[in-house]
Amino acid sequence: MSGGIAMAALMAAAGVGSPTPTIREMIELTDLSSIAISPDGEWVAYRAETASIERNKHDLDWYVVRADGTTSPRRIADAGEGDWPDGTLAAEPPTWTTDSRAIIYRTIREGEIQIWRSSVDGAHIDRLTGDAANIRAFALAPDSLTLTYAIGAAREDIARAERQEYDNGVLIDAQVDPSRPLYRGSRIDGRLATDRITGFWFAHGGLLADTPVSYRTLDLSTGATRLATAGEAARIVKRSKPFDKLGDRYILAAEPSGNERGTAYALSEGQQAVLAVQRPGEDTPLLCAASECRQLIRGLAWRGNRDEILFAASDLAANQILYLWDPASGEVRRVGGGVGRFNGGRDDRRGCAANASAAFCVAASANLPPRLVRIDLDTGEIKVLASPNLALARSDVPQFEQIGWTDPSGQGFTGQLMLPQGKPRNAPLFVTYYVCDGYLRGGTGDDFPLRQLAGAGIAVLCVNRLPTKAGLGDQVEQYRIAQAGVSAAIDMLAGKGLIDPARVGMGGLSFGGEVTMWIATHSSKLSAISISNSLLSETYYWLNAIAGREVPDILKKVWNLGPPDVDHARWKQLAASHSIGKLDAPLLMQLPEREFRSNVEIAARLGRAGKPVELWAFPAETHIMYQPRHKRAVYERNLDWFRFWLQGHVDPNPAKTEQYRRWNALAAARSR
Repeated sequence: MSGGIAMAALMAAAGVGSPTPTIREMIELTDLSSIAISPDGEWVAYRAETASIERNKHDLDWYVVRADGTTSPRRIADAGEGDWPDGTLAAEPPTWTTDSRAIIYRTIREGEIQIWRSSVDGAHIDRLTGDAANIRAFALAPDSLTLTYAIGAAREDIARAERQEYDNGVLIDAQVDPSRPLYRGSRIDGRLATDRITGFWFAHGGLLADTPVSYRTLDLSTGATRLATAGEAARIVKRSKPFDKLGDRYILAAEPSGNERGTAYALSEGQQAVLAVQRPGEDTPLLCAASECRQLIRGLAWRGNRDEILFAASDLAANQILYLWDPASGEVRRVGGGVGRFNGGRDDRRGCAANASAAFCVAASANLPPRLVRIDLDTGEIKVLASPNLALARSDVPQFEQIGWTDPSGQGFTGQLMLPQGKPRNAPLFVTYYVCDGYLRGGTGDDFPLRQLAGAGIAVLCVNRLPTKAGLGDQVEQYRIAQAGVSAAIDMLAGKGLIDPARVGMGGLSFGGEVTMWIATHSSKLSAISISNSLLSETYYWLNAIAGREVPDILKKVWNLGPPDVDHARWKQLAASHSIGKLDAPLLMQLPEREFRSNVEIAARLGRAGKPVELWAFPAETHIMYQPRHKRAVYERNLDWFRFWLQGHVDPNPAKTEQYRRWNALAAARSR
């Protein structure tokens, strides 16, 4: 990778005179997911997902389009409310009937999950089930005459258990996260429900989530339901979860074939992944020996009924290339790609669907919003089937430019740069660090209005995290790598006169927020910061250290961090609560309700030390905030925050008078 950037390319990225998309356009664009190909190969079904700020909800709809692209997409049904684990909308392709005349799918509506069917012309929409329990998964029989579904506890039993806890009090044990509301504070299966820790790390579910699964079979001609046979129940695919393993490797992605071909896997291998297939009845998986199969692999799909696996491998710049692997011959063939991603930038595990002739994927790149494409598996030819965001794909909209640079050790980094309009010299700079994939709008988690910051005269740089060991690794070393890469980028851009190194802001979510705080407390590079995640502090430790929780063990393994009252030196090095004296950059924290409580200590310490800080929390949000009104508030406040501290800008909007009164007071206290 080059250690510099061509000036002409940088100036081209400035987009002189180009219109800047609005925050509303960023929030209310349409994402696509959940692709399924009809058995006859004639139709492709997919889900369109569009936010509404006014109604504070997402409209989810099922569409179908001819696989050859000869017709326009047609909406055929409402797809319900969707499942939002950790604030990310889960993809779930529908199931086609064997005659290719209808799709069958789960739908969440008003706290119920039932199975629905829609004809391909949208003329007939039927609810197939009315079970007292929410349906977790289902499988259609090969003849499409029956379907079998899995259920847990009945909805009324869950509600009764919640009321009992409310009346009798809650035993605070390893299943209770003290950072979350005790009673009906999380959205589960379409309703505000009581949640508890149910798995590794912070995996959560509702009360009675451990109820044994039972299976029922529905006769689609008569509507009669009976207990399922063991053979029928076995048709339901059990999907892998984060941190699941196959042998001693983490499962990064998995795609069952549904037959004797077995299951395709992307498995952790050092800093990358290895492609593998596990055949039924075999003890160990067959690993792909080709070098192409040892990359950053996520999206997997079987090539129709053929014994070939389509996979997407990412390069250091978060672009994906599609390959086909034939396990029998070991041959790997490149199909296409190299710019952008084929999962819409949102669904790492399930990107494309494929049949024998083509792959159907949600393509998105830094400058091109999500669209459904057909990729010929023999020629690599790409044809667009659905493009719902044409207004954002205009050529006159400001463009990101992919760039590369090296740190002083020679380590290469990649990122996406957008300069303010015109030919700026010494512009302020905003940086975010994690993954710059898909259509760039707010960085990982979508909290930072990148395009609007550039439109306001602030250069924007999104930096890709270097590939790291899958699962758990040395986080401190990763912070230092990130600091070296970000510092080198600032120096490089400043050396070209493009940015002012004295006016640099940074923000991030999760690991990106941790890196932001690390750089702010271990250098003088940053003039203002904003984070969207909890930070290490004694409060965080003890909130998650009750007997039975694995959080203290993970902190020891990943951060080499023991109990605060024992491991004093390490806490002083790592914890934000011990870095108050080293933090000079004004800090804005906008967090989900589930995570803000542990940051109160940091906000209190900074505030009492006279340092600029604000802490905002958003109700009923999890790790990634997803409610449209909350997203707008986060975007707008981040835009105002960085414009205030990097440009001295005060929005004259009377509705923001109180905001700027507070911030001016913070600035005055800071100057004193």
